[in-house]
Amino acid sequence: MGGSAGLAAASRCVALVCALALFLAFGTARGEGVFTVARVPIDAEAASSAAARELAIAAGQHAALEMLLRRLTVEGTPLPAPVEDSVAAMVAGFEIEGELVSTTRYRASLTVDFDPTEVRRLLRESGIAYAETVSKPVLVVAVQRDSGGIRLWEEGNRWRRAWEERPPRGGLVPILLPLGDIIDLGTVDAARAMVPDAEALAVLGELYGTSEVVVAVAGLSRSAAVAKPSAPAGDEAEGPDGEAPAAGRALTLSLRRTDAESGRPAEVTLIGRSGESERALLERGADRIVALLEDGWKAANLIRYGEDHALQATVPIASLGEWVSIQQRLAALAMVASVEIDSLSVREGRLTLRYHGTADQLRLALNQNDLALEPLADEWVLSPRAAPPEPDVPDAIATDEAE
Repeated sequence: MGGSAGLAAASRCVALVCALALFLAFGTARGEGVFTVARVPIDAEAASSAAARELAIAAGQHAALEMLLRRLTVEGTPLPAPVEDSVAAMVAGFEIEGELVSTTRYRASLTVDFDPTEVRRLLRESGIAYAETVSKPVLVVAVQRDSGGIRLWEEGNRWRRAWEERPPRGGLVPILLPLGDIIDLGTVDAARAMVPDAEALAVLGELYGTSEVVVAVAGLSRSAAVAKPSAPAGDEAEGPDGEAPAAGRALTLSLRRTDAESGRPAEVTLIGRSGESERALLERGADRIVALLEDGWKAANLIRYGEDHALQATVPIASLGEWVSIQQRLAALAMVASVEIDSLSVREGRLTLRYHGTADQLRLALNQNDLALEPLADEWVLSPRAAPPEPDVPDAIATDEAE
């Protein structure tokens, strides 16, 4: 393997391992992690540091619960107001970091683990539809439009930098970012991302282990009068390191999915606020794109407890370990109310799944947990999804390695 390609491959492996560790740390790979709210700042004053600590933790748990409920519900959903004593009953545990204590003031960072059963009960009794199925990671390809054209991997893509600097946050749609190394450069460029070239972007997604790829396009105009995603930004308005004032400027965003059923791109315009820097406006734009992805995902996966159904499925058994794994993954799905084993042999099992929602929602939730539910003749077959094939190495990289 050529030196540059070898180093690129090595750095990719290290980066992807780090990304996976971070992904697991935020709990997105396990169902109960959805109910963890991390690093909530808490601050309170009282007659003593002990009293301030108690007040801060109680307020932090309330704030964390509100953040969790917003995570699980579509934007604009009225949130339930739990009674005072019930919040503590929903807390399964908490962790405190970065304590700063004085005689009358207490400050820290609070991470709260909530009891999924209690939170679900609150939402169900309040008649609120919610989602908790975690999406496959979504790879965000950030393209910036400016007076110099379109930029993806090129120097000066401040939009891409805003995504890279955005701190990880818990949610139902985990976000991945491409490294921008030599392999990525040889896979897709700015022009192909803008089309978008679904085939090239699919290959890029496979490099990061996901089939979910979106292209987020951003352009900054000189004033709010320009409100089209294709509007270029004036170079004279740019400041060093993205610190130019953004007040009155329009950030136009376009979100394009690469799947065949994506339809028209979602478009939104944000106006710079007084005292806001360009960097802060771009960060707000990235948050808005994530909110669009989250709301779209949640709307398609809302659990409505009034819609209960049953489905019988055959499960081919390749090994005892695989059978146990399937049982565990089914048990982790909130929309699966119960699993009954109707019959069991060495080669297959027959199950009755009782679930909330629609059959399409069930299939999607199973798919996110690497289970495929497919019709075959006059029955349903439930089986582990086959691993995707290894992506082809782009020609440019293959040539470099051959040299």
